[in-house]
Amino acid sequence: MSGYIIADETRIRYVALKVKDLQAMVDFYTQIAGLALLKRSEEVAYLGTRQNQEVLVTLHKIAGHTPKAPTAGLEHMAILLPDRNTLGSALQHMVDNGIAIDGVFENSYSQTFIIHDPEGNGVEFADDKSASEWRTPNAIDWHNERTKTIAQDVLLKHQGDKYAAAPAGISIGHVQLRVNNLADTAKFYEAGLGFSVNNDADPKQLFLAAGDYHHHIGINLTNDEHLAKPVFDEYGLDYVNLILPNESAMDLLRTNLDAQGFKDYDYNSQFHYLQVTDPNGINLWFAIA
Repeated sequence: MSGYIIADETRIRYVALKVKDLQAMVDFYTQIAGLALLKRSEEVAYLGTRQNQEVLVTLHKIAGHTPKAPTAGLEHMAILLPDRNTLGSALQHMVDNGIAIDGVFENSYSQTFIIHDPEGNGVEFADDKSASEWRTPNAIDWHNERTKTIAQDVLLKHQGDKYAAAPAGISIGHVQLRVNNLADTAKFYEAGLGFSVNNDADPKQLFLAAGDYHHHIGINLTNDEHLAKPVFDEYGLDYVNLILPNESAMDLLRTNLDAQGFKDYDYNSQFHYLQVTDPNGINLWFAIA
């Protein structure tokens, strides 16, 4: 199925995490990240936006252990905010609550800052710049693109209302994954799943996108050749849930995976779920909108 490209409307719906301390993680994602607790049981919590009941993060308490060695998985998830005033207010909220800021950044398409949840998962807060600056073809010179560190004050000078809760309409803009084989990973996401590659200037980084977005999936190449694959009873990323626009898009994805030799996937025809594992042991779940 040469030339297959995943449906333009494909996007990330939510990120699922396996956690040790469910209450501490719920407290972080509600009180710090500003997500609403939409549903909870003794072992699972669903967090997102109250207004449209959109789930963005799920937390699953497991009887597991912390990885003993560096492991492939989630570098960070990006919570995409509606504007730079909200981003500034969110950063002020973190500062006021004594949360460590692990970097404030800017590139051609966004401004961001990164924090970490109590179990070490990276959480980026991002504001995309005006679409006119980067959505047109060739607007970003990817071969010369660099993300630079900026001062907190650059974001803090733009603030709106106090960041008490994340506003409706936010989403998971992208996930950044860490791997130890960039070539095999790129082949899987490009040839197998049909994402388009935006070649960043950094040879140890790769951006992949559906449609005209700057990237839905980022890949970081680590220097550890022995980076372990995640296992089911380790805390951290469980899976990334991606949404396809319709059943036809799902059928095309399945056909292409078969044609490209990526046959190690499970498909539930009743609920239209496709589960596939990338070369690093990272799980992806595709569903229909």
